[in-house]
Amino acid sequence: MTNPYLKKLRGQYDSLKVSMEGLQTRAADEGRDLSEDELRSVKDQSATAKGLAEQIESLTEIENRNRKVAELATAAEGTEQTRALGITATDRDPGHYRKDGGHSFFGDLYRARSLGDDVASDRLTQHNRALSTGTNGPGIVPPKWMTDEFAALPYQGRALANVVRNIPLGSDARPITLPKQTAGTAVGGQVGDAENGAIVSTDAWDSDVDTIVPKAVAGAQLVSRQMLDMSSPAVDILIYGDLLAAYNKEIENKLGVALLGVGTPLTATQAQFIAHASTGGTFAPDLVVRAGVAVRSARHQAANILAMTPDRYGEFLMLKDSTGRPLITDGSEGPMNVVGVGSVNVDGRIKGFGVVVSAGMDDATANQDSFSVFHSPDVLLFESNLLRFRYDEPNGPESVKLGIWRYAAVAVRQGTRAVKNVEIDTTPAG
Repeated sequence: MTNPYLKKLRGQYDSLKVSMEGLQTRAADEGRDLSEDELRSVKDQSATAKGLAEQIESLTEIENRNRKVAELATAAEGTEQTRALGITATDRDPGHYRKDGGHSFFGDLYRARSLGDDVASDRLTQHNRALSTGTNGPGIVPPKWMTDEFAALPYQGRALANVVRNIPLGSDARPITLPKQTAGTAVGGQVGDAENGAIVSTDAWDSDVDTIVPKAVAGAQLVSRQMLDMSSPAVDILIYGDLLAAYNKEIENKLGVALLGVGTPLTATQAQFIAHASTGGTFAPDLVVRAGVAVRSARHQAANILAMTPDRYGEFLMLKDSTGRPLITDGSEGPMNVVGVGSVNVDGRIKGFGVVVSAGMDDATANQDSFSVFHSPDVLLFESNLLRFRYDEPNGPESVKLGIWRYAAVAVRQGTRAVKNVEIDTTPAG
């Protein structure tokens, strides 16, 4: 599966390439040199494309390495191990639940619990006994094909989760203590001109810790009894996809809450997204720059991500100059005085920051919207490899509730130094 972030970067690069070629082709067709604005636009886009190319090259190398490691692991798992006396040991999975097999994992779960089906119960027991390690807590162990898909599907619908630093917890969900430095040691110098003069310095070292406490994050769906009665593995794919989507939504919300809860935000009004730069005052794109500069000044490293809700991204995309020309283009036409590149379907860049659009950035406050500019390596997402299902009938036998959960935690290591929020008052005028 292609990394969606890498795919997005390639799309941005292709858009810039098309735009630059379009400007040059137009000038050639008209038998003229590039105008100053066109030449400036080509240079600016070329610089952006160069940065994208470097990222694409680096990420592609990582993708190729990961793919090679995965292929080696698959080959090793599929190889039978020869034991003494000529006995061979294969995968312990009894094979009851295959993606293209004849039994539905969720269907058996339902029939064993609700209908007392002994055959379904035996299959589940054999499956669970073969795959369970006894250290992952209560619940039903998923089939191997679901575990494989779990490694790929989470990247769909995980906009924020894909750009922050992901740290696996393994099977251990106990609290983690992370040390941090809260003050540095002052560096001194020699007093006066004497080469042998004493060096004056101050030991200002101090430290503290961040304690990360993983919590269960669950996704659940109500499934009709009729669907489970179908007993087709195809149903498993549909149910599992819904469960992952629900889980991913909770992870996005968790990240959004962590980001928006950092520090005191800059404030703005909706009017700054309606007016254009020539009207004076602080213009919407300037808010992005101001937040980015605040991060760089405090963190001493550049912010790289601009995260917002789909509605707020729409407001950015509708920004226009005094003549009605869009300030954020999709790269299909020659840009003039633009502040970014992007479209409704593909997140782009605004003022040099990678744009991430996620519903998790919605704080659900009336007449208020926010966006965050942050240094993504400082935002940590911890997730265990624990994957379990639970089964219940909260609304009677006609509906079955299936749940999936992992342990997860979010930490912003540098706090207000790494994240700067902008809060927008969207109260209607009048």
